[in-house]
Amino acid sequence: MGLAASQARLLTITSRKSRAQFESMNLSHQKLALSRNLTDISNEYQNSLDQTKLYYDFYGVNSTDTPLTYNMLMAPSSINNYTPTLISNNQGQIVLSTPYAAAARDAGIPQEGLGCTPSSLMRDAFIQSLAQQGIITQATADAICAVDYNNKAGLGADNLVNTITTTGGYDDLMNFLKGENFDGKCTLDGLLDASVATDHAMVILKGTAGNTGSYQQVNGGGAYGHGGQGDKLSEITFADLLNGGNEHLIVAIESDKDDVAKNYWEEYNNVKNTVKNVHNQLAESLMSILDGDSRVADAIAYANSQMDSELWVDGTPDTGKSNNWWRNSIGGFFGAEQYVEEEANWWTLSINSGSAMEKRQDKTFDIALDHSDDWMAMINCYRSKKSVPGDLFGNHHESIAAMDLTNATKAWFTYFMQYMNGLGSAKSNSWYINWRDKVSNQSFADKNSIGDFEFTFSTTQVSDNEALISNFYDTLFNQICVNGWTENNEVATDSSYLKEMLQNGMMYITSMADDAYFYQNNYSTNTFIKEVSDDAAIAAAESKYTTEKARINAKEQEIDLKMKNLDTEISSLETEYEAVKKVIEGNVSKSFTRYDS
Repeated sequence: MGLAASQARLLTITSRKSRAQFESMNLSHQKLALSRNLTDISNEYQNSLDQTKLYYDFYGVNSTDTPLTYNMLMAPSSINNYTPTLISNNQGQIVLSTPYAAAARDAGIPQEGLGCTPSSLMRDAFIQSLAQQGIITQATADAICAVDYNNKAGLGADNLVNTITTTGGYDDLMNFLKGENFDGKCTLDGLLDASVATDHAMVILKGTAGNTGSYQQVNGGGAYGHGGQGDKLSEITFADLLNGGNEHLIVAIESDKDDVAKNYWEEYNNVKNTVKNVHNQLAESLMSILDGDSRVADAIAYANSQMDSELWVDGTPDTGKSNNWWRNSIGGFFGAEQYVEEEANWWTLSINSGSAMEKRQDKTFDIALDHSDDWMAMINCYRSKKSVPGDLFGNHHESIAAMDLTNATKAWFTYFMQYMNGLGSAKSNSWYINWRDKVSNQSFADKNSIGDFEFTFSTTQVSDNEALISNFYDTLFNQICVNGWTENNEVATDSSYLKEMLQNGMMYITSMADDAYFYQNNYSTNTFIKEVSDDAAIAAAESKYTTEKARINAKEQEIDLKMKNLDTEISSLETEYEAVKKVIEGNVSKSFTRYDS
């Protein structure tokens, strides 16, 4: 081979050798990259073994049927027992998706919160905006707004508000107590009680105050006949007692008994129990009619306590001696023959014997009626066979006890209204009840004296489901108002983001405890949230790891083969390179030798 050809060959070998070395280096880099990829997927697989999922398990049965999502927590259902579980940030603010945040803005709730619960107007604005944002339907929003706002929901009181209320004045209350718009008990039917002493006949009369002859026995109001039959007991309402033009009297009648002290006391208790029956039923009716007013129960308790302390006496007074039972003789008050028993607020009149029992009985009856509608206290009249006026012990007959049920009920209602207006207020102090005084000197709570006082009436009982839904959104609304809010829509659109925020401690769970208050805590300590291994994610990661590892191994084997072939080629080229180099060196040496010679 000539020198020129050898040199050309050497250059070709050098080029091929450089290309092979470059390809070998490139394959080496690819192998390093594959090694890094294998390391990455190995780490990813190892990390996937710790993957978990969050579930909502309200009933604590380790259920994995309900994945934890924002929308599930913020929508009332049996899954969350119609109680919101809220997402909050590290400042305690409630995390709201964009639609909920828009409703909070529309209602005027600042992001820092109010620190308290506002008016029902703000709550209704929030609910209506939820409908505008498409979170609830308009029909649901209207139904919620119709139910009274529960400003204690989630703030220590988990009781449901299940009534729809309206307000009104005295006339509206009387209409309810007449049975209008109210299907409860509003009449005297079934309230006559004669169980204390079976030998006393109980009678209810109706007539005009100051006109004894106008009183008639109410149909169904007792067995004793006097003055004919009038209205039915079932037609006399509580409104008639409080606002009617007639007086209603309760009378206990006993005839031909010797033990005057026992007779009087039995009559007293008989009348007392009957009046209490009426007032207890009136109280039950008011509790139903005014169910939306939290003061009613306490006002009823106050009225009953005032009646017990100011009018009624429990037990039986001492008997046997005149100075043990009767405290004062007040001759001249009703006439020459009368006494009052102070402890029982019971005026007692003695009537002289007459010629015929019926005549004497009518006289006793009429006198009892004549005084019972003039005086607040109970009146007792009796006829004595003895000729000594005012002698209370001996053989007595025809004893009558009477009390004005109308005025007693007006007094009970006055006590009720004193509490409703506030004890010690100028309005409450303007009413006056004195059981030892005349009726004309009393100052009852009535239409004129009550003025513009507004009662809160329960007009409709809502369904349990409506009450639950209303309470859910009231609870949510109260927490937003008290704690403030922040907007983050990703919590509602990406459950994996929500899980990551909870697991990293960037967000927390705010939920109701047993005391009906809401508290913030870490998701892992919340009894309603379960964290379990994500088997599906682990299996997917394992499959990915196996596939990727096999692909990398195959690629490495392919690269190793290519690198081996290149090493062989480079070795062969290096051998040829040395041989051609020696030929060139020999040709050069010969040329110099020739010229030297």
